[in-house]
Amino acid sequence: MWTKIIGQDRVKRILQQAIRSGKLPNGYLFTGTEGIGKDAVAIEFAKALNCDTPLAGGTEACDTCAACKAIGTFQSPLIRMVFPLAKTDSWSQKDIDEEIGLASEQLALKADDPYHNIVLPKALEIKLDQIRTIRLEASRSVQTGKKRVIIICEADTMRTEAQNALLKTLEEPQASTLFILTSSNPARLFATIQSRSQDIRFDLLNPVDIQQKLVDENEVEPKQAEFLARLSGGSLTVARNMASEDILELRKKVVQFLRVGLSRSRKNLIAELDGVIPRRGSEFMERRQTVEQLLRLFAIWFRDALALVSNNKDSIINTDLMDDLTKFTSRFGDPSRLVRALHIVQRAASDTRLQLQLREVLITMSIELEETLLPKAA
Repeated sequence: MWTKIIGQDRVKRILQQAIRSGKLPNGYLFTGTEGIGKDAVAIEFAKALNCDTPLAGGTEACDTCAACKAIGTFQSPLIRMVFPLAKTDSWSQKDIDEEIGLASEQLALKADDPYHNIVLPKALEIKLDQIRTIRLEASRSVQTGKKRVIIICEADTMRTEAQNALLKTLEEPQASTLFILTSSNPARLFATIQSRSQDIRFDLLNPVDIQQKLVDENEVEPKQAEFLARLSGGSLTVARNMASEDILELRKKVVQFLRVGLSRSRKNLIAELDGVIPRRGSEFMERRQTVEQLLRLFAIWFRDALALVSNNKDSIINTDLMDDLTKFTSRFGDPSRLVRALHIVQRAASDTRLQLQLREVLITMSIELEETLLPKAA
């Protein structure tokens, strides 16, 4: 039922109106930052399109019929979810079997919680074989009156050949199949794919809703939940991930990292990196999550610095770090340089999602920040 979806009232209205009119595009492109409900809405939409006993004039799933239950648990041929996998070029059959097992576990977690973020070790791309498989499925007929929904999560991670294969399918639409692509970085998709999909931009979640979700489902203390919701940037996934980290300690590392990174001392920078992402003894996904959190905190820091120098203190998130922010902006307070610094951090965050060399990403970011924020000696 739509009541399970947090916020996104505008998106719900658009999709409900599409159901009422009976005029659905061949594909949708759900865009917006991660963790705001794109997958959850896609799943709910699939149920609403195929519900045996729909509510609200046929625009809402009942959640109790056999069709709704099967779709909600990914046990129905009317729903297919595609997501990034690890590179398997040199994998053994054992590696492949383990990947399949992990993917099944992640889908089970997604069935229990549509807001669960599917994460597989070193999963960086959607492969050509995955798109070929769904192209074959899309060519098959379905029961009269039903609609097969194929959800391609993080569609921007499709390799070039995979995007080309999907484009052919979108150019030859099947009335029985609806494609829903989700992406937090749609600029990486072919323009032709974007033009053949109806773009629906998702909104950031209300911090109050995120706070309540953390308290009700993640057993986070209300005060801590409020703090995490404020830091989350409107993303439930970010807030949940932060809840599993020592976020206060990580914020201290941001301040220290800036001090060291802007000191022109490469030796000290490497030592600081070792404290953030050890070279050994840590799983890749664990390290990547820590780096992603760190980069989000960097971005918040630079936004706060911009707010401070722009005399927009009401929008500052790190209100308890005002002394540190004031000291920082007294030395690095040029707004144009701060904007460039924020863009550097955002690019590093994008690179983190697409490659395995996390330390190199942070080192490159630190060097670029130093070059941007520190004026060159005459």
